[in-house]
Amino acid sequence: MLVCAALLQPVLIVAALQSPQVPPQTAGSGLILGRVVDAASGRPIPSAIVTLGGFAPAPMPSGIPAPQSQPRAMTNANGQFVFRSLPKGSFSLNATRSGYVDGAYGRRRPGGASSTVQLEDGQRVGDVVIRMWRQAVISGTVTDEAGEPLVGAPVRAFRRVSVAGKRRYLPAGSASTDDRGMYRFNALTPGDYVVAFVSRDVTMPAALEDVRNPSMNPNDKSAQALMRGQSAIGVFAFADGVRMGDTVRQVPMSGPVPPMLTDANAPTYVYPTLFFPNAPSSARASVITIESGQQRDSVDLSLHPTRAFAVSGAILGPDGPAAMMPMRLVPAGDDSMTEIEAAATLADGNGNFTFLGAPPGQYVIKAASIPQPSRTPLDNTTTTQIQVGGSMMISSMSSNPAPAPIPDDPSLYASVDVGVSNSDVKGVIVGLQRGGRVSGHLEFDGTLDRPDGATMARTLVTLDRVDALPFSGSVFGGMSAFVPAGHPDETGAFKTYGQAPGRYLVRVAVPPPGWTLKSVKLEGRDISESPFDIGSTDVNNVVVTFTDRPTKISGTVTKNGSPDPDALVVAFPIDPAGWSDSSANPRRMRSTRVPKSGAYSIEGLPAGEYYVAAIAEDNVSQWQDPQFLADLARSATTVRLSEGDTRTQNLVRSGGDR
Repeated sequence: MLVCAALLQPVLIVAALQSPQVPPQTAGSGLILGRVVDAASGRPIPSAIVTLGGFAPAPMPSGIPAPQSQPRAMTNANGQFVFRSLPKGSFSLNATRSGYVDGAYGRRRPGGASSTVQLEDGQRVGDVVIRMWRQAVISGTVTDEAGEPLVGAPVRAFRRVSVAGKRRYLPAGSASTDDRGMYRFNALTPGDYVVAFVSRDVTMPAALEDVRNPSMNPNDKSAQALMRGQSAIGVFAFADGVRMGDTVRQVPMSGPVPPMLTDANAPTYVYPTLFFPNAPSSARASVITIESGQQRDSVDLSLHPTRAFAVSGAILGPDGPAAMMPMRLVPAGDDSMTEIEAAATLADGNGNFTFLGAPPGQYVIKAASIPQPSRTPLDNTTTTQIQVGGSMMISSMSSNPAPAPIPDDPSLYASVDVGVSNSDVKGVIVGLQRGGRVSGHLEFDGTLDRPDGATMARTLVTLDRVDALPFSGSVFGGMSAFVPAGHPDETGAFKTYGQAPGRYLVRVAVPPPGWTLKSVKLEGRDISESPFDIGSTDVNNVVVTFTDRPTKISGTVTKNGSPDPDALVVAFPIDPAGWSDSSANPRRMRSTRVPKSGAYSIEGLPAGEYYVAAIAEDNVSQWQDPQFLADLARSATTVRLSEGDTRTQNLVRSGGDR
């Protein structure tokens, strides 16, 4: 389509973010002209920042490599933007604007799949539209047992999503009540949410006051251990605590606190975690659905103090007491929710611990010690410049493509069930166990040259736990037991950090260019498809194989005889057992947005039988929901793939109301 650029108001084009994977390109004569609009009203959105992906500048005349960057443009009063001098290629377009959820070309719902613009030499594309959704709002009040407003009460929002066919609630925002007891989440993505007041009781051994001012001396092991432990539970001083016997109970700087007595024998009371409207867990909470720009008020919570009890004992490592080990008390039984701690504490110098504020219920005591990799200097600093009016905003960003080596020190984990009824629980023994590593090497099955060491090192080897939520940190940002990914070395050999005991699948991300994951074999079994057990011993001789001959399903999607750019093509296994819970495998459940041409392509599916269908993404919030897939399977097309197969399958989206 020809575009008369003289009709446009001036639009700024500026350099921006790093994109190291894009090869340098020569300037061309192509052009992309588009608009950013409100998805609900269709009105233009001015002053949105649009980022062009898939573009990298050519080297400068001096021969010095040009900074790897992505061009940006700011929309004018009519919501228009333009990118000029573009070469042939495939380009993504993403938009940001205060008050809106991030948008992308081809996206039909908040957070949905995006598409790309295919540009030929000298082509001018002038009908690109990026939709954006206004952020939504949830607000309410928090009151105490007397109906009085609570000031500084921590309130959390959790968004409901579908992960591997199962409903999960992921952290989506945090807020604190003001002097009227009111809170407000004002930057939410439209969707389904639950809201909760989240209680967390934090204690520390009073004996650790002797080293309460840890130095930065790396030889001061006790001070350094205390500093790490305090950071893990989110406490950096004793001054804001109340001593209760041998334990210091932390008092929030702000927030609701039931009467806290200094008498160690006096009853302890807490405000327990409460989900709207009056539920102890997410399973019984009311789901709040909010649309683009919608404000949902009166999501109110009324808190009542509950008698709490102490849980105490000792934590032991392989070499004896685990001094200053951070520990957490997590409610049991809610596997749809990111772990919410009821209480957190540190063990003292002899490994003894005490949780003070545990309401009656079933819990799991968890602890983890993940060795920290050595730090390496950052390099490849890039600079971002954005001109706004007569001023220039400048920021820097650094990256280091070389991953830090994995330490030889073991990862240690503990998980112990404990029940609290109407009395203190004493004498609990928590034993830390070594987590098993996974090691192996990469192989390449194809005609392409084997990738060099630096390329292989960017491949990520991770382990996905399927029998429980990952052993991750709490929603508070502390107590994180995040396990970093493993990286191959220059020979292709890799190892992971030690993992908590459980059942896992191996995942491989960032494969070398031109290569697709074929299999991950352990003793002849593909453990990217079939879960395997990790205990305290290592799992060795894992073979990760890549191929340069991936499977491919391609074709066109039409509706009423014309290409259908509003469709989403999905592929999923014909066996319903692979649609839900731990059996759902992301390698076998794939989707792709259909571009303007109506052509689609899905590459890299493992060999097997699949249903393939074109659906209207506008009406599908979570297409991986098992019930939706059961309905879709009745009209889907069956495709059988062998290794390296290329299949052509044209699809028709009928009706468009699915």
